Amino acid sequence: MNVIKIYKLMLGVMVFSISSSIANAAYITGGMGITGNYDADATTLTLNSVSGTSGTDILGTTVGFGTPSDSINNGIFLYAPFASVVDVFQIGGWQLDLTTLVIDPLSTTEKLKLTGTGLLSGGGFDPTAATWTFSAQNASSYSMSITAVPVPAAAWLFGSGLLGLVGIARRRT
Repeated sequence: MNVIKIYKLMLGVMVFSISSSIANAAYITGGMGITGNYDADATTLTLNSVSGTSGTDILGTTVGFGTPSDSINNGIFLYAPFASVVDVFQIGGWQLDLTTLVIDPLSTTEKLKLTGTGLLSGGGFDPTAATWTFSAQNASSYSMSITAVPVPAAAWLFGSGLLGLVGIARRRT
């Protein structure tokens, strides 16, 4: 087998595996809003309550939050310095894991502002990368927005790049 045939075989296997994983994946494309009460000091954030306010799923339908407040599992975590937190809270079958965190500059109306990335899962969808923003307007209440960052677009881009490489390899032969 010559080198080009080996590359074509490898490329075919990669394209097949990417396309089959995309076909089976159901990623979240919407987001949700969360509010509640919190306590914070210079290094630790404690979520005392979690209530869903809004949200849409991949089909554009309203997220069912179930009870207004669900479980806060690891709702206590260090934000300065930050280490990733699994299962910060669960609400209506949705779960958020935090992977990165940045302390943002405050506006004149904010007491604490955090942004970062995480993993949103639930609702029968595959775990999906998400961005989140935590904003505390006063010393006891906060709002959080979580927006999914769908992975399939990146996979499609990668797959189309691989197909381009196949075209270049064919042109050379």
